Amino acid sequence: MRLTISTRYYKTHNDNDINLIPFKDCAVPPVQKMVSKAQAAIMFLTYASTLLGAGFYGRLSDRKGRSLIVRISTIGSLLYVSCDLLTAKYYDTIGITLLFVGPLIRGIMAGEGVLMAAVQAYIADCTSADSRTVIFARLMASLFIGSAIGPFVSSQILKHTDSLVNVFYVAFIVDIINVLYTVFILPESNQFINQHESQQGNDTHKRALGLCSHVNIFSALKILFKDRPIHLTRYALPCIALADFLLALVKRPPTLLYAMLKFKWTAYEGSLYYTCTSLMKLMMMIGVLPLFSKLFKKKCPKAHATTAADQEKIVSSSTLFDIWMVRVGIGMDAVCLALAGLASNVILFTTAGMLQSVSMLAQPSIRGLLTTCVKPNQVGELLGAVAILDSIAMMIAHLGINFIYYSSVLTMPNLTFFVCSFIASCSCLAAFMVRQKTTKIDDALEEGYFIDSDRDIAESSSTLACPATKHVVEIRE
Repeated sequence: MRLTISTRYYKTHNDNDINLIPFKDCAVPPVQKMVSKAQAAIMFLTYASTLLGAGFYGRLSDRKGRSLIVRISTIGSLLYVSCDLLTAKYYDTIGITLLFVGPLIRGIMAGEGVLMAAVQAYIADCTSADSRTVIFARLMASLFIGSAIGPFVSSQILKHTDSLVNVFYVAFIVDIINVLYTVFILPESNQFINQHESQQGNDTHKRALGLCSHVNIFSALKILFKDRPIHLTRYALPCIALADFLLALVKRPPTLLYAMLKFKWTAYEGSLYYTCTSLMKLMMMIGVLPLFSKLFKKKCPKAHATTAADQEKIVSSSTLFDIWMVRVGIGMDAVCLALAGLASNVILFTTAGMLQSVSMLAQPSIRGLLTTCVKPNQVGELLGAVAILDSIAMMIAHLGINFIYYSSVLTMPNLTFFVCSFIASCSCLAAFMVRQKTTKIDDALEEGYFIDSDRDIAESSSTLACPATKHVVEIRE
């Protein structure tokens, strides 16, 4: 997109050698302002359209299954790449209109945030609470593997073919393979599909309420306040959601644009930077986080999940680990964003980017906490609500952060990093407000529950207030 907009800019300025425009010439302030505005518009379309369907897709995954949402999303991704491919191949004929149509289609057809929510719900269906965070880390590690390999492969294709279109051809083929896998191979994980159908098959009142919920996209957020997790304090779930929301605001600062302007980076340096940071994040996910989890569990009393009390110990230690990983990860994000803004040379700037990879410890831990706060058949709905918050955050970020950079690029371009650091600090404060309950039994009795320690875990799993927390049976009049 940067090269396309640069070409348009130099055409309007009567440059006679537009076919030889190097990527570094996209670093001039006028081009950066145009790119920043285009990125803001594209991201707004992507996340605004995702916002419209996030709550619906979250509830649909609980009723009809996770694999259905994954299939819809992969088809949407294929259409998105097709729009980019057509733009790259027929730019002189069709212009850049499809660059804005593609993200809109992608968001409507279960966009990136909805896809991640469905995949995370899929993992929650197949794992226990004490191992879930590490599995989420492996999921994110797979994304970083792609982030590390993708720019390198793309740069090699560009280097050897001198054609941007070939990059999109490769992406198109990969997406076709992905669609075939999700349609014909991917199994279903949600065991509550039949239960939802039997409960809602003849209930017209619930269908009417569902229609109202579809009209009001923010009605999906009520799940954040509807249930109180037994193992956490009363407002822990809203605080987790707030921390995740604020963290999403600072997820994508204009790092490459800033480095191109201040340190005169080209596509080569940018690719190396993103490859190295992706590898560091990968190491955090597949090495550091599992190691911390293993060391933490060694210090906790061992318990086998044969009784409710043992299961409670396992979940309690897992929850405490997740809480501290969230606090440490977000805190490091705030510090490194400030260091990036203060960096006066490439070495300090790159070091801050490498250290910022520690912040990834918070991502799987947040999802691990969220999935233990509701019943197993509500995980999709909860993650759909979180996807709504993430979409709102990304819209604000790409409009607000890009606007800050657009406004200050000529005078104080590092202002964006200081703003992001402040927001991350607020997110860290929200994370410190998430605490475990000290007297779980008394709190459960106040909420109308009592502990049934004689039942087997398998027999009482359908009555759990949250997955694998304790044997809870509702007191009925």
